[in-house]
Amino acid sequence: MEKGNFSNVENFHITLRFIGEQSQDKVIALKQAIEKTAASGISFKLQTDTIGFFAKGNKKVLWMGITNEKALLEKLFLSLELELEKIGIKKEEKPFSPHITLVREAILKEDFIIIKQNTRLENREICVENISLMESTRINGKLTYIPLYVCKIGK
Repeated sequence: MEKGNFSNVENFHITLRFIGEQSQDKVIALKQAIEKTAASGISFKLQTDTIGFFAKGNKKVLWMGITNEKALLEKLFLSLELELEKIGIKKEEKPFSPHITLVREAILKEDFIIIKQNTRLENREICVENISLMESTRINGKLTYIPLYVCKIGK
């Protein structure tokens, strides 16, 4: 890789839905939507399995994918979509593509296939137990995710 912005390990997450900046009133409604979604779900485990990328112009976003139980994650996403629609947030137009972002704005020296072949990925188990409302901000120039609200799944 020639260059890129690597994600900090403490920022690793799977985004159910990117919402963007919202008013305080909307944040209250978002918390309620998350509560309803979490109450309808069950906790489960995911497994990391591969790396891939999304193209963004001449740069790429490198990510780690997941396997098993994608249906349960998809169910959470669809449930959240319904609750968000009730509070006036339009449905996501892009298909749900669960992943963990590893590198943003990556510029690769070699073909991605070669990078993938030469990358040893240690499969990890991820326990999905909560849905969080996160705020992203820069602290000392470093992208940081701050949980504004965390709700246990299956309360």
